[in-house]
Amino acid sequence: MEITGKPGKAAGRRLSVGLLPLLPLLPLLLAGCLSGGSDSEAASPQAQALEAILQGESGGSALQPFSACEASGLGADHRVGPGQTYTELEQVPWESLRAGDTVRIFHRAEPYRGKFMLAAQGTAAAPVRVCGVRSAAGERPTINGSGAVSRPALAGGYSASAEYRLLHQARSLILIKPLASAADAWTQAPSHIQIDGLRIVRAHPDLSFTDVDGVSRRYEAFGACIWIERGRNITLADNEIADCQMGVFSKSTDDNSASVTRDLRLIGNHIHGHGIRGSDRVHATYTQGVGTVIEFNRYGAPREGALGNAIKDRSAGLIVRHNRIEEGAHALDLVEAEDFPKTALATAAYRETHVHGNVIIKRGDTGTTVHYGGDHYGSWPGAMWGEPIYRKGTLHFYDNLVELTGSSAVLFQISTTEERVQAWNNIVVYAPTVQSRLLRADQDIGASWTSGGIVTLGADNRIVSGWRDTSPWHPVGGQLIGAERVTTIDAMPADPAALIAQSGGLLGAPQVR
Repeated sequence: MEITGKPGKAAGRRLSVGLLPLLPLLPLLLAGCLSGGSDSEAASPQAQALEAILQGESGGSALQPFSACEASGLGADHRVGPGQTYTELEQVPWESLRAGDTVRIFHRAEPYRGKFMLAAQGTAAAPVRVCGVRSAAGERPTINGSGAVSRPALAGGYSASAEYRLLHQARSLILIKPLASAADAWTQAPSHIQIDGLRIVRAHPDLSFTDVDGVSRRYEAFGACIWIERGRNITLADNEIADCQMGVFSKSTDDNSASVTRDLRLIGNHIHGHGIRGSDRVHATYTQGVGTVIEFNRYGAPREGALGNAIKDRSAGLIVRHNRIEEGAHALDLVEAEDFPKTALATAAYRETHVHGNVIIKRGDTGTTVHYGGDHYGSWPGAMWGEPIYRKGTLHFYDNLVELTGSSAVLFQISTTEERVQAWNNIVVYAPTVQSRLLRADQDIGASWTSGGIVTLGADNRIVSGWRDTSPWHPVGGQLIGAERVTTIDAMPADPAALIAQSGGLLGAPQVR
């Protein structure tokens, strides 16, 4: 069962019934919450009422968890916490979880300091769930990677090789991958796993953990709070994920059909404070797969001095909707399927990406807002790297509110003229400090291609005055179509969501707490 939007937009608007508990969040206007807002600015009555509910005022209740952390009744109920079956995470038999099992982690004042791996194969009817039971005050249980202890029984599950056994532990706080000790590990993938209601923090190369051999080790620089080596139908929901190298990383390769991560869903998480100072190689989330959906999340600012992106993705069929995305070198860096090009090129959805209903707030001086196409260049026609495996499709960009600050800002950086953007019903606001207000920029590209993309502005785009297509001192190839359709505005509208709604759109971004 689905709730489908207007004809022609269904592919990007489709909402599963699993989103029904979050539908009241969709009209959130964020009046006064944008970086240019102030307490003195009047919000609409709708925004004020919704904000009162979100903050627990006027008889309302604060935003509730994704769903109650309860045993499914379809498998074992593993309880962790004070007075429960297990008191620490490393005591849980992670290597033995089966379809229908639930691991319930109860809140306590002290963080849990345990690392674990999930290899189970749940089913659609009987998923495997790891969830947090909140305190009476609504606090999530915390899993802290600093000083965390690996479960010795997982040693063979990580890898038979000492080198890779350590690498898998040092990359993450939570790892999703098949048990290396399983006879069919190469052709299997963990499936139908949900992690929700947790606070997952502090896996970073400045910090250490205890490995399966009892040795203190440092975390790797390229890693994540949650690392998905491969998986099917993985859901990460209603978590706070902070202070790691990256929040979430998913991997896909062309090794076999099981090695492609499919149907990964990030929903309702608060992801912030990630990155490595001085590095542009790690990001808030870095996803690779088929059917990735990123929705209702709040992406907060990265670690001070980090140079990575907010959302970096190399997926086929990506949907990014109803998120609040703050900062990053690029707010969205949507590039080629570097490690699984054969699978991606054979997947029709690789050519279609939908980004809609988001609130994007970014300082333009750190990089372009949306980069689409690819990021390796200098290849040649027919090769299986670089330009020949770029997305070469259409980015559907609609119903978004974009606020750009700093001294210069660019909305789109489209890799080649084989990539296109269809943009409609967006609001783009350049702050008064922004002197260079551009819609397009190019990138370094091989001699066989032209950079700049084909950007078509459809109906109902509203852009603050002073914008232009490209820099007069740096001509950009490609084409901007439909500039005459733009409605010029002077400043941030008082009620941006109402304007989006006038054209049938839906602007919503959550206040994740």
